[in-house]
Amino acid sequence: MAESRRGTPTWPLYIGGFLGPFGGQLVGTMLPEVAQDLNVTIEVASIGLTAYLIPFAALMLVSGTIAERLGRRTSVRAAYALYVVASLVCAFAPSFELFVVGRIVQGIANAFTTPVLVGALADAVRPERLGRSLGMYGSLQAFGQAMAPLAGGLAAAINWRGGFVVVAVVAAVLFFLPPRDAADQSGVARGTFRSLANRRLALACLVAGLAYLTTTGVILLVALYGRVEFGLSPEMAGLAVAAFGTAGLLTGRRTGGLIDRLGLFAVGIVSHVLLGLACLVIGLTAGLPVAVGVTIMVLAVALGGMSGTATRSVAQNLAVTSAPTNRSGASSVMLACQFGGSALAPLVWVPLFYGWSTFGSLMLTGVPAALSGLVLATVWFVRRTARPAS
Repeated sequence: MAESRRGTPTWPLYIGGFLGPFGGQLVGTMLPEVAQDLNVTIEVASIGLTAYLIPFAALMLVSGTIAERLGRRTSVRAAYALYVVASLVCAFAPSFELFVVGRIVQGIANAFTTPVLVGALADAVRPERLGRSLGMYGSLQAFGQAMAPLAGGLAAAINWRGGFVVVAVVAAVLFFLPPRDAADQSGVARGTFRSLANRRLALACLVAGLAYLTTTGVILLVALYGRVEFGLSPEMAGLAVAAFGTAGLLTGRRTGGLIDRLGLFAVGIVSHVLLGLACLVIGLTAGLPVAVGVTIMVLAVALGGMSGTATRSVAQNLAVTSAPTNRSGASSVMLACQFGGSALAPLVWVPLFYGWSTFGSLMLTGVPAALSGLVLATVWFVRRTARPAS
């Protein structure tokens, strides 16, 4: 979190990166309390997750490019102001319908912060340190995503509405710390949709969507799995999931550095395979004694956090280097696919978890990440095979 090339601190960018997934996943472990307080079933309450993610993912197809045209500073400040209002609506909603409206508006606002912050960070750091910086950003995103169940569990134990007041306060502070606008480049058109039509960005979108279908599934199912299989309290289930973000936070900068040294594809292939493997190990803890099962589960969650953060950094690096004149736009399109996978996760994995089997649902959760690793391996092999002929 050092000074940027333009002499401005980058730490507000990292904190903003934490806030997006934290606010999106905050509802996970408080679903029973939200359902009871607002008089709906848990299955209906889970719409609060999807209500945030669908508009978030859909708008990010265009939000980054729009922000580049309007200016990063103006766009991000307006988004944070809207996020504050939406969070307070969720905190004080008297009905589930109004709660869902607040979640939708939260997702809309976040669509104009997360991708723009990635673009601003890519412009702020030196190229040779891009992997490390994006690794740190990705680790804080993973930390936010995985700390959300813990915070949600703690809030549920007291009053779930307080969690939304906290995120409103953080967004209010960040309102006063927006990123700078992109540097002017004479003769170069910025914020064009045409610059996004390239194969590198398409690859980033594909692997990001598949990996996040797994990542969100791990975080969501482990919170439920810990409560059902081992009888953990909401707070303890959230603490177990927090291992995901903690491992990502501790290793993100180093795995990003590995991308700088070893290359995107080498790190990407290994990290996606490890993420899929972590899901399998978690499922295999079913039936074990509580102490042993929880210990293995937490270690596997930590492995998923480390590898999941690396997969995030790989996708972000592919995206922001695919369109140098529209980094925010490229980042937003990739993130639209990434969080599209995240939005699908509750709809796919929760019914399988409750209606089929705990082991089977967790095992299947790892398949998209493994498939993403296979895609990267195929592209890497094709490129190496074609290189001598070029």
